[in-house]
Amino acid sequence: MKNTILSEKDAKIIEKIILKFGRIVAINDMLSVFTEEYSKASAHNRIQMLARAGWFLRIKNGLYLIIENLSSRSTSDMPLLVISEALNKDSYISLDTALNYYGMFDQYTKNVTAINLKFSKNYKFQGNNLKFIKITKKYYFGFTQIRLDGKIINMATEEKALLDFLYLDNNFYSASLVYEKLKEHKNDIDFDKLREYALKFGVSMQRKIGWLFDELEINSEKLLANSKKHLGYSRFTKESEKFNAKWRLYYDDRIIKQGGVGLI
Repeated sequence: MKNTILSEKDAKIIEKIILKFGRIVAINDMLSVFTEEYSKASAHNRIQMLARAGWFLRIKNGLYLIIENLSSRSTSDMPLLVISEALNKDSYISLDTALNYYGMFDQYTKNVTAINLKFSKNYKFQGNNLKFIKITKKYYFGFTQIRLDGKIINMATEEKALLDFLYLDNNFYSASLVYEKLKEHKNDIDFDKLREYALKFGVSMQRKIGWLFDELEINSEKLLANSKKHLGYSRFTKESEKFNAKWRLYYDDRIIKQGGVGLI
């Protein structure tokens, strides 16, 4: 039978680690405290034993979550947003995760999606998927800081999360979802901010947002004036076939007619 009871000595060491580094801690920081009481070899062995007993959960190689109550170790009581921030501090939470935070996305998900400048990668933790998407520096903006469980986390604004959907996913699902959220939360979204953010993207984004603004009866003049400076045309989704001459945009009228109905 696995021994899950902490010795008084180990309990004090773990308490010291949490006070010094928090509950998400790198192995080298953990070792720096354990070696105050154990030899280096014994410290390594002790950490491995406590990990096997369930007191330390591996987040990724060299990074662990300290469990304060073993009854919670199967799901972890640490918010996934905090774990995501620990995996990559130079990132911001966006897409459905950010909309969930703002109460704009009511579908349950085990995913956390973050935007960063370095890599695209998925991490698995306790049956959850922590997804990082790489974006160019030009579009790395539009987030604010929130405090959760004593940690500072970068969170996309509602407006930037919606634009990230359109920029990163050129399909009917994302287009329909964005229209649905703009319509349902018309009184909560800062459309001036959304307009200014869209102007920082390319002309295709400006045409998409301008067309959506027209459908929602929101002033689109600034977007139109800027889009007229560009030749050519844009396509809202890969399947778009109808053409809007004003915006020089091929669109899919299901975006407006269905408004997100039946999304998965």
